[in-house]
Amino acid sequence: MTVKLLQVGVGIRGSHWVKIVRDHPDIEAVGYVDPDPQAADRVRRLVGDKATVFPDLDAALGAVKADAALVVSPSALHAEHATRALDAGLAVMLEKPFALTVVDARRVLAKVRATGRPLLVAENYRYRPSERTVRQLLTDGRIGRVDSATLIDRRNMLSHTEGPWLAKIEYPQLQEIAIHHFDSLRYWLGRTPTSITARVWNAPWSDYRHGSSTEALLDFEGIRVQYAGTMLSKRFAFSLTIEGEDGIIWTDRKRVFWRRHGSRLPRPVRLVKTPPGDEAKYPREGTTSLLNSLRDAVEKGALPETNGEDNIWNVAIVEAGKRSDREGRTVPIAELYAPDRA
Repeated sequence: MTVKLLQVGVGIRGSHWVKIVRDHPDIEAVGYVDPDPQAADRVRRLVGDKATVFPDLDAALGAVKADAALVVSPSALHAEHATRALDAGLAVMLEKPFALTVVDARRVLAKVRATGRPLLVAENYRYRPSERTVRQLLTDGRIGRVDSATLIDRRNMLSHTEGPWLAKIEYPQLQEIAIHHFDSLRYWLGRTPTSITARVWNAPWSDYRHGSSTEALLDFEGIRVQYAGTMLSKRFAFSLTIEGEDGIIWTDRKRVFWRRHGSRLPRPVRLVKTPPGDEAKYPREGTTSLLNSLRDAVEKGALPETNGEDNIWNVAIVEAGKRSDREGRTVPIAELYAPDRA
């Protein structure tokens, strides 16, 4: 069976997805949605003149028969577009964040339960070989009990290289970038986030309206994490160090090293194998597994690893981080989200 896909949004990231979907053997795009008059030209340059581009989602839903929707519109529209696709009987995969608030995320999940259609969030970082390897080392107990972690992410992402909406919003780094890292931390540590203390600022030369840099202290049920991220470095660089009772794990997302306490030198670790394509650089990193998960959810009813019920934790961490920055205090995640609270 080929999964028929309706893609919503063909901006910068959306154009990446057009090519990624085009190259997947089990997914076929049957239509695209974007109000930009130039969107049709962009899509047709990538996939040919037969591509059909609609100016709005309602027109597309009424004209094409699809099994799933891929939502790559600006973040403020994610919850609305996901809800309308679910109402139309489609499975949904959407870029993060799948909602800007926990309240909106709960509404989307209520629609998931009411329609019985799956929803997964495109947390592609999880499927990078380095991320799977770190998780495997921790699961195997290679460094014993974990005490703390330090994650630093530097990016050279001037706003003119991104969608024009990104420069205008509040908390672009926290909401659009750090959310990926918070998901990775949950995945690696296997623990529930309990609190966050965050501070957000703009460099003097920033071309963003607000919040191009973030620093935060997070607690994951007793494991402390120091986090720092910026969109305005002069280079791209990533570093994660996880400190355990018996050793240290370090990765720059390309390589993974392990050092036993008492040893002078770290040892390189062979990366876990992932489906071909997951090891590719941005923009394709981890996307093969995401599309495989969407296919399996549609065809077999399989529960995606990055399903919405799990991913709402990421929405809660980010919203709590915004509250922490605004109010100058540590914010318990339970103020925003608890699974047993309606």
